[in-house]
Amino acid sequence: MSLTAVFSSHRARARDARVWLLCLLAAGCAPISDLTPPWVPQAAPPDRISGLTYAAIDELGALHGPCAYLADLHARALTLTEAELSAVLDGCKTQIMAAEAEEAERLRVAEEQAIAEMMAREWQAVEQAREQEWREAEQRRQEAELLRAQLAAAEEKEQQRRAALLERIGQAAVQRELAGVQDKPIAHNLGQPLKTTLKTFLACVELAYPNQGYQVTRSGRTLTVVMREAELPRGDLAIESRFVENPEYWRMTYLRVADIEARTDADRFVLSQNLTAESCPQEGGLF
Repeated sequence: MSLTAVFSSHRARARDARVWLLCLLAAGCAPISDLTPPWVPQAAPPDRISGLTYAAIDELGALHGPCAYLADLHARALTLTEAELSAVLDGCKTQIMAAEAEEAERLRVAEEQAIAEMMAREWQAVEQAREQEWREAEQRRQEAELLRAQLAAAEEKEQQRRAALLERIGQAAVQRELAGVQDKPIAHNLGQPLKTTLKTFLACVELAYPNQGYQVTRSGRTLTVVMREAELPRGDLAIESRFVENPEYWRMTYLRVADIEARTDADRFVLSQNLTAESCPQEGGLF
């Protein structure tokens, strides 16, 4: 190339640079791509930054500053120089990292709060269960205490009743009439004595049906006891009983109440119970 041609080329490039500079100074808000010299390499903002779309970046709360700038360029299909784009991308990525860290921290705090609330609810449930268990145990304790008090009162009343009855049995006239007779359990069958003794049984009959005196006859091992004019429902009539002495008990062999005569062991047992059930439900009740 001739020297004249070289000078001509340099003059042309200088003229283009002056034109570009005048355009830059007069551009104001013109697009950056329009203000960049045509020989400088250009690049468009990517569709995703740090793997996130601009919508995702907005949802993350980081669509401001560099990220908002890139989103605007991307929407308008504008470009930046590679150096400028790299710097803006670095700023946007820093924003995204900060927003992700903030979101992670928010999620961590929310998770810890949820765990704390769950543990508080579970602890409250445990406390309520313990309190309910204590209430039930306390109720059972109070009921048991009340039952024990009732049983103790009933037992005391029964002991008082028994003591009074035993006193009346001991003061019955038949005790004096049989003073010389050995007191043993009575029996209605051979070898099967009851707990009720001879004198207790006859005293209970006396308490149930007061009489006008006794006729007691002893012949060998046989003992006959007649209650004269006992106050029976049908009038003042006699009650006669007969016993045969054995080494350990007195066996009842005869029982007549007024004109009712018990002819068998079973009949005598039933009639004996009827005679004593009201006055001595336990002591003279043939148990």
